[in-house]
Amino acid sequence: VEETSEKRLRLAEVLAERTKNVTDVLSCNVGVVAGYFLLARLVAPIEVGSLGTAGADSREAALAYRLLQLALVFIFTLRNANRIPEEAGMAWAVTEQAIIPTIMRLKKGHDSQLFRTLRSAYPISPSFRDPALRIAVVSICAYPPDHPIALTKVTPDNRDAYTRRHDYAMRLHLEPPVLGAHGLGIQHAKLATVLAYMQSGEFDWIVWLDCDSIVMNMNRTLDSIIYQYAQQVKEENEDDGGEGIDAKPICGEPRGASDVAGRWIDSFIPPEYQEEATIHIELSHSSSEGPWSTPKQIVAKAPQLGSAKGRVLEDSTLIEVNFDGGALSGRIEYEDLPISGSYASKLIWENGAVWTRHPEEIPRDPSGCRKPCVSPDSSDCNVRLDPDINLMITEEGWGLSSANWMIKTSAWSMQFLHDALTAAHVELQLFGDQDAIIHHILNQQTLRAAGSEPGSEDLRRDPLDRHAVIIPQFELNSYDSLNALTMECDTFVEGDFLITFPQCKDADGCNDVFRLAADFGKDEEALSPYTNEHHGAWWLRQEEQPRWSKYLEGSPGHGMPSSAALRVFGPRSLVREVFMREQRHRDH
Repeated sequence: VEETSEKRLRLAEVLAERTKNVTDVLSCNVGVVAGYFLLARLVAPIEVGSLGTAGADSREAALAYRLLQLALVFIFTLRNANRIPEEAGMAWAVTEQAIIPTIMRLKKGHDSQLFRTLRSAYPISPSFRDPALRIAVVSICAYPPDHPIALTKVTPDNRDAYTRRHDYAMRLHLEPPVLGAHGLGIQHAKLATVLAYMQSGEFDWIVWLDCDSIVMNMNRTLDSIIYQYAQQVKEENEDDGGEGIDAKPICGEPRGASDVAGRWIDSFIPPEYQEEATIHIELSHSSSEGPWSTPKQIVAKAPQLGSAKGRVLEDSTLIEVNFDGGALSGRIEYEDLPISGSYASKLIWENGAVWTRHPEEIPRDPSGCRKPCVSPDSSDCNVRLDPDINLMITEEGWGLSSANWMIKTSAWSMQFLHDALTAAHVELQLFGDQDAIIHHILNQQTLRAAGSEPGSEDLRRDPLDRHAVIIPQFELNSYDSLNALTMECDTFVEGDFLITFPQCKDADGCNDVFRLAADFGKDEEALSPYTNEHHGAWWLRQEEQPRWSKYLEGSPGHGMPSSAALRVFGPRSLVREVFMREQRHRDH
């Protein structure tokens, strides 16, 4: 262990020194990639060695996940279609096939941890608005005048309608801006443009949205995202009787596997052994739904059972678990709380076993559910903003994304944008804006954590700059169903704020989907099938059959949506089915 710790420390120091000025990386890109990969293997040998299939929830896996993202940044500088040249890869014993799939699998563990953290926060209604916040929405949609892409017409109208509704400022450039450094390329323009507006002092928060992102839920405010993920809970309300704020459900939250998560006592076990044979039920998620959908999948673990997967059925009163001897069904019994709400108290199995909620997990606070915060003046909104949080950014399948992000006007933010722009525009022009952002909020912190002693405080948290926070992808960057399927990340579902179409550049193949998304965004009745006043909130989000009345308009028949509707709305399961059918057809 001591030898491994020493190797980690020395390698982390070498990488930190080598990457202080990213220009130096060019002399040995692949060697730097190999350094991050080797360090990730030293930090989490099982997790990285298994390509992320084992131990994705461990702290070591979380650190390895960040190290591999940094390796990927320097793979991008090779400009070789995300591939490491074979000869150099063999010399350095590294390949992109050991890095990219591992990142995608480790991200699932990271998302699960992010979801658990979110459960402990005060819920903010999607319509929350703080009139005191001055917010600007900034974009560049700079295409040649004769370019056939529809975004130059679709996006300005979409953004204008949204910003007018909420009294935000819109700053949308239809020509390359002359802001920032001399000779600035379009790949670095967003950093310079946001910095220029920040230096003006007009705005408290600036929100960058790529041109190919279409607002789909006009009722969703940017304030609600800021208050949900940059919130600081007031100290006087942090006493929850030892139960934890996440022990209470959110009012109106659909029931699912979360009802049965926790510890259970098995009636088949003699009383004197029940404590050590406690059954732990954990939430699980299929690869298609991700941790943000209302969970239906579970895993039950106990010494006498091993690990058994199962699910809560649609009406949330039945449960099914696949034990070694076969599937076993049971009924969930709920018990009312003194004032309002209820909790799952027993699981009654068809073989006669009864699992009873562990006494320490029976809700003691009779106040019922948590009411979402609807305005700064609401009695239910005991929340203020954390002054240290300046940057909100999402992650997609391969890690941090610069497609859409939010940044607060502050001294830290100005320095961060300046440093990232310098790295991308001056030090290493092979860096895109995304690479520069990742490098500056992850590199030194991650390497410091990787070189620390086991049990160190640096290993206990995400090695991200303390001024930045990761927010769920769907909050600011939901992908169209096709990209979400291939990237294994968040797909757009009705109620999400917006939809993004990565790499959709061809007018013939993309204009229909851009226009369809814009039509949904401006249809005042598009979300009318959803009656919950907080529709679009993270605790209500579910991947399901689209309900928009125009979903099947222009379809080829047989209840199938058009190709444009399928790409925009999915559902992902249908996209997969169509893709596999076409693949079989090509094979024959």
